[in-house]
Amino acid sequence: MSYANETDRMRQLQLGAMAQNLYSLANRHRESGNYIIAHALYGRALEVARHVNTAEHKGNGSALVSRIEQDQKVVLEKLRVGQRPESTPQQRAQKAAG
Repeated sequence: MSYANETDRMRQLQLGAMAQNLYSLANRHRESGNYIIAHALYGRALEVARHVNTAEHKGNGSALVSRIEQDQKVVLEKLRVGQRPESTPQQRAQKAAG
């Protein structure tokens, strides 16, 4: 194996490890309810995971990309639900009066 191929292989391994670490960290923040941080970490993990494209990582890389995308969608939905007010101040006043 040539030096250039070995260097590329090492870079791909490092990117794979980095993507997995970012994904794990995002999962921890998600479990703790830190959805904004989790969403940002999923985004970064997704960027890195998409650069993992060697034959050794093709199956695992695309599976990781799919998992990250799925989890990022779940977190985004939690953020959207959290931003919706249960009722407007006007509706709350009407409930209190009536």
